[in-house]
Amino acid sequence: MNTSGSQKKCPYCAEMINKEAIKCRYCGTWLDKKRYVAEWTRSRKHAKLLGVCAGLARVFGISVTFVRVAFIIMTISGYGVLIYLILALLMPKEPEDENE
Repeated sequence: MNTSGSQKKCPYCAEMINKEAIKCRYCGTWLDKKRYVAEWTRSRKHAKLLGVCAGLARVFGISVTFVRVAFIIMTISGYGVLIYLILALLMPKEPEDENE
C-alpha cells in the first residue's frame, strides 16, 4: 500500500497517483509535458527549406546532415517528399526570439 505522502491527485481526473508519475494511469493524461514530451517545432535559424530536418535533428539530438540524407534516401524510394510535407504541415514553427 502506498502512503498518502507518496501520492498526489491527478489534476484532470482527481484519482490518486504516484508522485513520480509522468502520466496518469486512469485518464492517460501527460502530467509534465515540458519535461518528458519534447515539442516538435520547425527550426527558423537552421532551416534550408521549411525547417523540418533541423527541427527533427534537435528533437532527437542527432546531426541535421543525417536527417537530411535520410530524407533524400526516402525521396528516392518514393515517400520522402510526402513525409516532409506532412511534417511541415503538422509541426509549428518555433517561436521567434525577441533578442535576435
